[in-house]
Amino acid sequence: METHDQIDPTHTTSDHAHQVRAFQVHAGVFVATMVLIFAVNLATNLAAGIAGQWSAWWSAWALIGWSLGLAVHGLVVFLANPRTGRESTRTS
Repeated sequence: METHDQIDPTHTTSDHAHQVRAFQVHAGVFVATMVLIFAVNLATNLAAGIAGQWSAWWSAWALIGWSLGLAVHGLVVFLANPRTGRESTRTS
């Protein structure tokens, strides 16, 4: 079992970069899929003549549920800082 002193800083940074990339892919798939789901929902509502009824917008449930999952994924990724062995300095 590794202790914190034995962790390779480049390994954890690489893992964090992978997690950030996975989150970006997740967010991209979320946006693309939600656009498609909304378009299908809109088309069916317009065809049925019920676009003005709130209960016809079932795509809102997918948006709410997946948004929560995406938010949790983002929190896990961005609140878990990789151990780099040095202070991160931000230069602008």
